[in-house]
Amino acid sequence: MATNKRKKTDTDLGTMILRNMALIMEREQEKRGLNKKEMAHLCEITSPYYLQILDGSANPSLQVITRISTNLKIPLQELLMGQKVPPQD
Repeated sequence: MATNKRKKTDTDLGTMILRNMALIMEREQEKRGLNKKEMAHLCEITSPYYLQILDGSANPSLQVITRISTNLKIPLQELLMGQKVPPQD
């Protein structure tokens, strides 16, 4: 019988990416003065899924990651790797 458990990220890089996403999303939530439900709505994800990203148990798809990046106006490189991208002239 198959179990319906989600597979956690099993690589150091995957864990680091999820941790960076959570840190940046929490930073942006605080900076914007939003509660968790409002932040989830801004990111176009459900509140429970937002909480899963924060606690590291989510495995967001590329579509979800790019939606979060676009809606928060955070470059993908910063969202995933925690590296700020210098402004382009």
